[in-house]
Amino acid sequence: MVMDKDLFADPLYRIDSRQLRHFLAAAKCKGFTAAAESLNITQPALSRSIQALEQSLGVKLIERSSKVFDLTRYGHLLFEKGRYIETELGHTVSEIEALKRGHAGKISLGVGYASVSYLAEVIHEFQTLRPNISLRVVTDSMEANYEALLAGKLDLICTALNFPSNSSLIIDRTVTSRNIILVSSDHALATKKAVDPAELTEYPWAFFTDDRMGYQRVSTYFADYGVEPPSATVEINTIEGMCALLKRGQYIASAPAIVMRYVKETGITLCEAKTRGDFWSTEIGIAYPRQAQRPGGLDSLIGLLKKQLTSLEANHPLE
Repeated sequence: MVMDKDLFADPLYRIDSRQLRHFLAAAKCKGFTAAAESLNITQPALSRSIQALEQSLGVKLIERSSKVFDLTRYGHLLFEKGRYIETELGHTVSEIEALKRGHAGKISLGVGYASVSYLAEVIHEFQTLRPNISLRVVTDSMEANYEALLAGKLDLICTALNFPSNSSLIIDRTVTSRNIILVSSDHALATKKAVDPAELTEYPWAFFTDDRMGYQRVSTYFADYGVEPPSATVEINTIEGMCALLKRGQYIASAPAIVMRYVKETGITLCEAKTRGDFWSTEIGIAYPRQAQRPGGLDSLIGLLKKQLTSLEANHPLE
């Protein structure tokens, strides 16, 4: 096998970690005999290992004589820096083991705008189970979450799953949520038994920011009735902001029925406008890369999200 000559010019390549460990042991023990015993190797083997390190570095590290064991100025420098390297390497290996066992690390989770309905409980339970894992949560549109997952910027997404199938992803469709029209409880449409599609266009519409799928579905609904679809008067990127906007004006918005749980818990006076015909249903679930070894703790988070979504469907029917 031909090796790149430039590789040997790299000082790090010239230091063997085993040889460095042997040198540090000899320096700490101030002799070969005690160091060899601590390493459970023979004294000649230890001596050859340190000589090989000296040859790699091109300097003498230890002054050898029958009476004196001392480090050269190069040896003192390597001992001082080498102890730090040894400590940091030990910490790094420990952190890697912790990551493998799911006891530490960081997970990036992408969620949809309706996630406020269930996310806080999931985060609390996950942090209780995995207190040493940092959780980064990004709230965005389905399209943005999907693209970020494919780009490796997210470890997991929990959102609407109306995106193309991809062989590199594992997709778990957990629940189906009916989309509804939300208005303030004192809105003119709030008490009507069957709102005609044309009436819906008489009021300003609020959409979630960059929610292309949502806008397309709204447009399809109106097209089915031969009505020109509404344009976005306001775009907003949080469900909290959306609800506050609806409460204070004559705005209309479309959102998954799952958000009604949040509305009821917070006491916001919003309700569903009963439309003529049905809006669409959205599959909500989880997607993550198909890989042999996932980040530590990810399986726990997946399980908690699935449990919470299933619980929402059981206690607050989404159909």
